[in-house]
Amino acid sequence: MTRGHISGHRGTLNLRICVYLCSSVVALLLPGWLSAQPFVAGETTDFDISWRVFGAGTARMTLNEVPGTPAPTWHATVEAHSTGIVTRLYKVEDVYRSTFQANSYCSQQLEKTIHEGNRNRDLKIDFDAQRKLAAIRETDMSNNRVIRRLESPIPPCAFDVVSGLYYVRTLKLEVGKPFQVPINDGSHTILIDVEVQAKEEIKTPAGVFHTIRIEPQVFGGTLFKKSGRLQIWLTDDDKHHLIQLRA
Repeated sequence: MTRGHISGHRGTLNLRICVYLCSSVVALLLPGWLSAQPFVAGETTDFDISWRVFGAGTARMTLNEVPGTPAPTWHATVEAHSTGIVTRLYKVEDVYRSTFQANSYCSQQLEKTIHEGNRNRDLKIDFDAQRKLAAIRETDMSNNRVIRRLESPIPPCAFDVVSGLYYVRTLKLEVGKPFQVPINDGSHTILIDVEVQAKEEIKTPAGVFHTIRIEPQVFGGTLFKKSGRLQIWLTDDDKHHLIQLRA
């Protein structure tokens, strides 16, 4: 088990988006592949989430194999929970579950269970590679009413926000060589520019790490209409563990 850190300076929004953005980096123009998968079944990473100087919550990412499938398949879970004063201000209990192919990282299904303040949603996206469609169904859990149901076109291989992190960890990232990112959220596929900015030594509550910093351009009209920045630090080795995220 490893431990990382998520921090922010823009209020409770940071806890709310941490599950979504922790896992939103995938590559369309590939920087190159590492020689082998940098993760194994059973991998678990815990994160502390902070808001300014305050502890705001915890997050956990886990990865396991799906037994009994025709082709090797991964099942990844990302959970985020608010704690302390943030819970009293804006309670967050989010769980994302992604099922995707082990060889290509193409998504098969993404489930989101979202409890944020008074907002309670259950959202399911099924990716149909043969029909090249993503089908989304969203339910308001407070009254068990379906509030959204639609289909949207997808490329032959679509990535969701969780499978994307595991995919990018297989890539060779080089400073100064940007790439583009296709992210499908169920309603459409978005191309996002990602900068590979620098190699840095960072200190976190879990220790000191040699990292490589990337910055996907997710604010200002792409994934989020608001202005802002998102920076992600991955270990500068063949594992590319997620160490820190800052929004």
